[in-house]
Amino acid sequence: MSTERNERWQQLLSGHRLGSTRPPESHDERTEYDKDYDRIVFSSAFRRLHDKTQVFPLSTSDYTRTRLTHSIEASCVGRTLGQLAGKALGRQDVKVEPSHLGTLVAAACLAHDIGNPPFGHSGEAAIQHWVEQKLKPWSPEPAGDGPPSPFATEAEWKDLLSFEGNAQGFRILNRLQSRERQGGLRYTVATIGAMSKYPRPSVIPGRERDKRRVSEKKFGYFQDDAELAREAFQRLGLQEREPGVFARHPLAFLVEAADDICYAIIDLEDSAMLGLIPMEQACALLEGAARIRNGYIPPSELQPESRLGALRSSAIGVLIQECVGVFSEVVKEMEQGSWEQSLASVREPVRATLKQITGITREKGYESERVLQIESAGFKTLGGLLDMFASAVVTDSPNKEEKKLRQLLPLEFLQRPGPHQPDRDDAIRRLTPYQRLLCVTDYVSGMTDGFAVELYQRLSGIKLPA
Repeated sequence: MSTERNERWQQLLSGHRLGSTRPPESHDERTEYDKDYDRIVFSSAFRRLHDKTQVFPLSTSDYTRTRLTHSIEASCVGRTLGQLAGKALGRQDVKVEPSHLGTLVAAACLAHDIGNPPFGHSGEAAIQHWVEQKLKPWSPEPAGDGPPSPFATEAEWKDLLSFEGNAQGFRILNRLQSRERQGGLRYTVATIGAMSKYPRPSVIPGRERDKRRVSEKKFGYFQDDAELAREAFQRLGLQEREPGVFARHPLAFLVEAADDICYAIIDLEDSAMLGLIPMEQACALLEGAARIRNGYIPPSELQPESRLGALRSSAIGVLIQECVGVFSEVVKEMEQGSWEQSLASVREPVRATLKQITGITREKGYESERVLQIESAGFKTLGGLLDMFASAVVTDSPNKEEKKLRQLLPLEFLQRPGPHQPDRDDAIRRLTPYQRLLCVTDYVSGMTDGFAVELYQRLSGIKLPA
């Protein structure tokens, strides 16, 4: 049994690079996962996270987290989770290097939000709303009067109707970077598996999603990227339940745990620092999390802000230990593809504490007046940009205004793997209507909050270029 498990983990930690026919190159102290980590850090998509909303859009506070700082903090938590999980596997006679698991989970955590559009999760909702309002749905029935649907299948339609930042993240890493070659920047399939919390398409063949399965809560790749997704997940040996629908990689549960921990604890801290939640209430909530493990003595001599920071650190440490404890208990089920709960939801003290924290943060932070005002403005901004660029790209006979908008859409977003197409109109003609729409959502979702607002104001005539 130990031999079988070791062989299984050797496959799960594969250093094969997506789209490449060459074997892994590393024979030095830097692992393939170190290279993945570096490629993510140096990518333009990762840098743009510095001006993308975590919770509080366009915050005037230098303290408030952005998607960039959230991703870095999640990566730190993920590295610790991976190292401790590696040690737990070692105690079960599985031969893995804890530091390698730490680097792999850290890299996946760095990339876990890289596909999020401007204005956070409200940006996803804004794109979904625009698709619902402006695009003709796919239908199995013959088209009637009016313009045809731009979608050839139900899955193409659902890709955009349920636009998902996780699927966009898969697309960024494996297609939109170094887009002239198959597999983009060619990350290892192990890193791709670890970051893929929802390894399924937007439509599951023959059935609805199973709400009891955490891996089916959302979807993880677009139809345009299905071939790359299948290559990655099949190489990892992930269980394929239906065509294109896979069980999670065991390390994806650790990436999810890092995100869950940071989302709850860090958003509470930000809300307190912005004055949306009383400092004493935030400290009491974090103390409750830290007290999940016996023997904790809370700091009493510190000033409120320092006390908040100390409690945040202690709470994160306790939650890491609790999640690793669950991981070590159920990892065999994960290896078989049968485990379907988040690590933070198994033990009652952890589940109840995080539920209490996120409930208060949602009520007083996420739904504060300023946040709701800016999120509403985000609907207008993203919807307006999609209106402009989609009409210009989908049509085969652009008018004068649409021709100008075509020129403003960077040519790189229209390129596919293979020979470069220098002629913009010819590059567009080679794409299906669905692929053209993806080019537009690639462009708009990749914008920072500030750039999206600035571009919308300029193209709307509200503000002219300086």
